[in-house]
Amino acid sequence: MLTIPINQPELLSIDLIRVALSEETQGARLKAVKAVKHDIVAMRLALLNDRYGPDWTLEPGNADLVRWIADSAAERHEAVHEFSEVKTRYEAKHEKKLNVAEHTGKLIWHSIQDGKFEGVQTPNGILQQVQDAGREGNIRGAKDKDVIRKNWSTYRGVAHIGMAIDFCESNPTRKKDILKIAEQVRRSLSQNCPKGISKPYVDPNNQISLVYISTLSGPRFRNRGLPFGVS
Repeated sequence: MLTIPINQPELLSIDLIRVALSEETQGARLKAVKAVKHDIVAMRLALLNDRYGPDWTLEPGNADLVRWIADSAAERHEAVHEFSEVKTRYEAKHEKKLNVAEHTGKLIWHSIQDGKFEGVQTPNGILQQVQDAGREGNIRGAKDKDVIRKNWSTYRGVAHIGMAIDFCESNPTRKKDILKIAEQVRRSLSQNCPKGISKPYVDPNNQISLVYISTLSGPRFRNRGLPFGVS
């Protein structure tokens, strides 16, 4: 299992983290996550300029931050460009695939919660249910079982994150628990098996887990608040 640390600003932009994880391989996902972290930093810096104007860069208390901005500018510029390409791929093709995989994951999770432990590829199993719903709703990418199977295989290691986001959108009072919910779903998918099968729904080695790590190290605006930087 891969573990990705995220801080408070990144947690507040978890929808963008999900976009980064829509890349189709683990290597591409890790690269995209690094890029989106820089993109989030760039947005934070833009907010400083909008709120305080350019003069904040002249304050002695911001000297370390200004120095860090200059030193990291080239890397951040390249990363922001890389993430723009990730977003383009997401909007063009990955979003629909990820949505279908997350819906597949939801059906599996509900089956676990209901104690049914239905098979994924069995007759009338999870894939069949997704296909039936896709055909009924004329949902692109969800009308062919082979396509659904491929999408689930590609995204089953990250589907729990989007599932948690959807849950919290429907239950706003639980939004603060989004990482906890994502982890609960991840564990459920990787610790439970379809009835009569010894392998879990999702191999934990294929999963990505987001872990909240808060730190006060690194350059900060006026030496207070959350630091800037990418980990």
